[in-house]
Amino acid sequence: MLLDVWISRRMRLGAGGTATGTVIAIAGVALALAVMELTLGIVVGFKEEIKRKLMGFDAQVSISAPFDYSTHAQSPTISITPQLDSLIRNNAPGADTRLTLRLPGMLKTDSDFEGIIFTGQTPTGDFAFERGNIVEGTWPDYTQDSCRNDIVLSRATARALGINTGDKIYTSFIIGDALKMRRYRAAGLYEADFGEYDRTIAYASLSALQSVAGLDSLQGNRIELRNLAEDRIEPTAEAIERAQMETLTNGTSRLYYPVETVMQTGAIYFNWLSLLDTNVAVIFCLMLCVAAFTLVSSLFILVLDNVPAIGILRSLGASRRLVRAIFVDLGMRIVLRGMIIGNILAIGLLLIQKHTSFIPLDPEAYYLNCVPVELRFWPFVALNAGVALAAWLVLWIPARTAAKIDPAQTINFE
Repeated sequence: MLLDVWISRRMRLGAGGTATGTVIAIAGVALALAVMELTLGIVVGFKEEIKRKLMGFDAQVSISAPFDYSTHAQSPTISITPQLDSLIRNNAPGADTRLTLRLPGMLKTDSDFEGIIFTGQTPTGDFAFERGNIVEGTWPDYTQDSCRNDIVLSRATARALGINTGDKIYTSFIIGDALKMRRYRAAGLYEADFGEYDRTIAYASLSALQSVAGLDSLQGNRIELRNLAEDRIEPTAEAIERAQMETLTNGTSRLYYPVETVMQTGAIYFNWLSLLDTNVAVIFCLMLCVAAFTLVSSLFILVLDNVPAIGILRSLGASRRLVRAIFVDLGMRIVLRGMIIGNILAIGLLLIQKHTSFIPLDPEAYYLNCVPVELRFWPFVALNAGVALAAWLVLWIPARTAAKIDPAQTINFE
């Protein structure tokens, strides 16, 4: 065992006048670490939940109707042609590819009306997000003809119109110069607590919307790619763009399909989330200052309380380096105790919130009905390591003061 460690372990932290200072220092470290871990867990959870909702309502990658360079005109519809299907499969392997048709419509009751955007998607896709938001009724099986006229509305829209599941509702569509009326049944209500998306999005059968728009079963106005890993969204979009540029350059195709990512369509939300990183940095800096102040104060008290011991060590030949190391070790004992308490406190609160959601939020303001949390092992390990390193560096300030004490001056010190 190193000599400085052996000596520091035999020096009591809670003796005499140092007890209060030690307790305050431990509490300061515990509080600082707990606040930082709570901040990290909540911010990461908040960002993940908002992203999950964004990518549930909107595709990670969207491919729009093509622009024809030979005619300089853009088609109003898009189809999954063999060439386009091959391009998608080569550049987005494993993606959930959906032909989508979005049509604006007007829901009307005897006393009120609401503008809405109907979304019809390939019925064989993975609708885990949509099913998970259902709060009343059921998600229609759009592979069955019996569900052709079933729609799913948000609870906010249903309340505004005064309708319940099972009710019939008239819907108006403007297709070209024609007004078309359809009668649908509200098969289910969803609630995602996501602002404008809840108030504007409704789900309908793709075949029913194609019939209203006068399209065949292979036509829509967008192709959506879902179930992509977040770090693959931008590379996938860029790969599809590059592949199209190659076909245009070598003349094998004259069609260009505009490509967008959810980062572009939901830019306002992603910019808002990026601002949270600044808040996290400010909180971390403030908490580190709190921990540093309490540690330095406590170690100065330890130094003053152990001036005679320092004089004896220096008289016996202990070097200044050894004295510095002893008091750094003493300080790290305080840090370790504070970190253990802080971890228990923060992780305990995060686990309780994760499993009970006892802290609510106003969904109108935060798009969530409770505080979300996310516990990730490596970010928490990195945070603990960073706090320990910062504390170790700060402790050298009072430790250097202890090392400068002259043994001769400690004889009459009281």
